[in-house]
Amino acid sequence: MNPFKYGQIVQDKDFCQRPVLIQRLSTDIIKGQNVYVQGERRIGKTSLICECARQLKKYRLIYIDLLEVKTIDDFIKRILAALVSMEQMGGMVERIFKKLAHIRPTISIDPITGMPILGFDGTIPFSQDSIHGVLDLIYSYQTKKKSIVVVFDEFQDILNLKDARKVLAILRSKVQFHSDVSYLFSGSVRNKMLEIFSDPDSPFFKSAVPLNVGPLDSGYFRGFLSKKFKNGKREITPEVWDRIFEICSDVPGDIQQFCDALWDISSAAEQLTPVHLPAALELIFAHESKGYETTLKIISGQQLKVLTGLAREGGKSPTSAKFARKLGGVAVSSIKKAIERLMALKIVFYIEGEYRFTNPFFRAWLLYKKL
Repeated sequence: MNPFKYGQIVQDKDFCQRPVLIQRLSTDIIKGQNVYVQGERRIGKTSLICECARQLKKYRLIYIDLLEVKTIDDFIKRILAALVSMEQMGGMVERIFKKLAHIRPTISIDPITGMPILGFDGTIPFSQDSIHGVLDLIYSYQTKKKSIVVVFDEFQDILNLKDARKVLAILRSKVQFHSDVSYLFSGSVRNKMLEIFSDPDSPFFKSAVPLNVGPLDSGYFRGFLSKKFKNGKREITPEVWDRIFEICSDVPGDIQQFCDALWDISSAAEQLTPVHLPAALELIFAHESKGYETTLKIISGQQLKVLTGLAREGGKSPTSAKFARKLGGVAVSSIKKAIERLMALKIVFYIEGEYRFTNPFFRAWLLYKKL
């Protein structure tokens, strides 16, 4: 069986331990300290949080995913759905139904996933005023015997809401009085997270301590992954590891995906060398090419030219005269506009003085296709 997992939360033996971060986060949770967890996509933030909560036996996790949240109504419903999910795990769904009786909730089971689907009376609107009540409901789960940890994942997307600053102010006014509960705010868009937690004009200014999650130590992570290959009677040469980490920019989730593909294109007792890499990449492309093609349809020819330039030349100096010449003399102002659009579409992002592809395999596909 393929032992590599990606694109999902991993815990226990599937989690590559981060002892320093686990210790730091555990200490903050026990103190009831609020934390904002910053890290790029697929770096392992959510798995870190969930593994930490798993190790703290006396804590229950309320996990709220705010990815692409657009409205207050959706925001409230995601919180309530998270509470139902937590109660289902504890076998106490009836309890939350009693607490929410006034908004007439309904619950059904998804026939495919078997997971509960929470529904509400559509005639009862959720507004900003509802936030007070739903946070009080969250706090009601805090007891001396069982503490709670509240996680708002992709928290930066709260800025999508109308009157986002007012929503943040309401949240802050409630959270600051829940001194014995640890609220964790996780986000992958650095500039937006800084806007929320570091801007003096933000209601959440200095309301939580930062925890930065970066790439795993490469030597330690290689050992963790190599053990999985060895258990499947496969060996990987050092050159292959170097190339995998280079292509994936040291991002753990992407590295696991590459390892998953290498496993699938190989057999037991086989040594994996650089000649295996193209087949693994082609397998990934086969799974993701429809998404890549969709991306090409929503960008202009000029934006594609800049994107392929970033793929070939790298993203450290795309507004330089040298980069512009390699694109055939495209004006620097046009390159800047193209990059702004590519960032708005979340195709590329900026970190540590460099523009990078959100999906490194999309970059590899562009090079493979010679676009």
